[in-house]
Amino acid sequence: MSNILLRGVEFSYPGSQNIFNDLDLTLASDWRVALVGRNGRGKTTLLRLLVGELQPIRGSIEHDLRMHRFPTPPQAGVTAFQAALDAAGPYRLLEDRLQRSLERGDIDAYADMQSQYQALGGYRIEAQVARELMLLEISEALWERPLRTLSGGEQSRCLLAGAFAVEGGFALLDEPTDHLDRSGREHLAQYLAGKGGFVLVSHDRAFLDACTDHVLALNADSVELQRSRFSVWRQAYLQRLDGQRQRNVLLRREAGRLEANARMRRAGADAREAEKAPHSDKGFIGARAARQMKRALASERRMLAAADQRRETMIDVERDYALSFPAPVGRSARLLHAANLVAVRGRPLFEPLSFELNRGERLFVRGANGSGKSSLLEVIAGAQPDYAGVLQRAPGLVISRVRQQPLWSAGLLRDHLAGAEIDESFFRQIMAALGVRGAVLDAPLEALSTGQLRKVELARSLCRPADLYLWDEPLNYIDMQAREGLESAILRDLPSMLVVEHDAAFASRIATSEIVLSRRP
Repeated sequence: MSNILLRGVEFSYPGSQNIFNDLDLTLASDWRVALVGRNGRGKTTLLRLLVGELQPIRGSIEHDLRMHRFPTPPQAGVTAFQAALDAAGPYRLLEDRLQRSLERGDIDAYADMQSQYQALGGYRIEAQVARELMLLEISEALWERPLRTLSGGEQSRCLLAGAFAVEGGFALLDEPTDHLDRSGREHLAQYLAGKGGFVLVSHDRAFLDACTDHVLALNADSVELQRSRFSVWRQAYLQRLDGQRQRNVLLRREAGRLEANARMRRAGADAREAEKAPHSDKGFIGARAARQMKRALASERRMLAAADQRRETMIDVERDYALSFPAPVGRSARLLHAANLVAVRGRPLFEPLSFELNRGERLFVRGANGSGKSSLLEVIAGAQPDYAGVLQRAPGLVISRVRQQPLWSAGLLRDHLAGAEIDESFFRQIMAALGVRGAVLDAPLEALSTGQLRKVELARSLCRPADLYLWDEPLNYIDMQAREGLESAILRDLPSMLVVEHDAAFASRIATSEIVLSRRP
């Protein structure tokens, strides 16, 4: 076991405030660490600092581990096995250079690269990659297929296999559950629970609980590291936060009282100074006023310092804004009726479905990766005309969508809002409720984190009244506070929804019923 040491790390992106200030951390290489925090708090930045993609402005990061960050974009045109091998390290590149040095007859270059290849474990790496692929249920039949022909979940597992194939490696995992269905997440959690150590960014509560043993939390005003199951830490954190909110109320009152007393003292001293004018014995009155003013100023300084001290103890509590769903447009009791419905993309994608969705119900769609869940939502939205069977929508049904890929991902937010005729102040209120506020919304959308872009997509859906919300994996990259805020709003406002989502905790609280798609062979 070795340690990862961060000493006095400071980091910011050009033109922005510091993300980390004087960060000190010690992580052991055999810890399975859940890295959590709100979107934009610096989780991905910390992973990039650890792997060396970014350098701190001040401070140092020390370790002797071979860091592997997931995901790493694969090369174009590679097979599934080649992508996994590339995720493990530059082995194919070194093999190519070895071959070319032999062809040139450059024995010295060959010997140097062979030593490097051997030091990296090159003669064992293919067997290790094969082992991890099998553990992640990527069958040999898929290894030689082009990576792009595999499902998103299969591609993710190939890259994960490479990240864990290296002896002495340490994996930095950024949202590895993206594109994985619920059973895929459960299997990946079992896989990770058997690994020696990693840092994992995820907002899936059940997933974190199943495979991590430490929590590293990037809070509003502090960084917290604790050995704990995630759910145990989270419960204690929420209790502590509630207590801090109550203390903050008292501290604000105390700070206000101290400031008011300071103002009163100053006003009294000013009044004494004013007494000097009408009196003939100005020497006596002036001396007394001067003493009063001196005592008042000293008292004011003490009280203002005490007020500032009270404010400094108000930490890790952000202002809460409540989310809400607009009132529905129509009044139909039955919104959807489907009989033997099948989405078609050249061929039927799943076995025929029959279901109804009534007002106030929340129907969740389950199914393996590639079973056609997104295509079903496209059919219901009217965006994909190819289907078989019966689909009846309520007359005048107004649908609001959240897509897997955000509709807005470039340019300025205010321009998109103006084009969609959405009130900017209302949109900002919704974003604030999701945890994004201030100047970040004035920056180009390209500067936003993936989670912040996902919140823009959610806010866009929540801005206008609708009868039915079609949400396709709405919680990808969304932090836990926002998830819990969405849960509370849904359970309070009872919107009608048809949702594809693999977060088991979210589904267990929100779904009123579910349908399961069976993929056609």
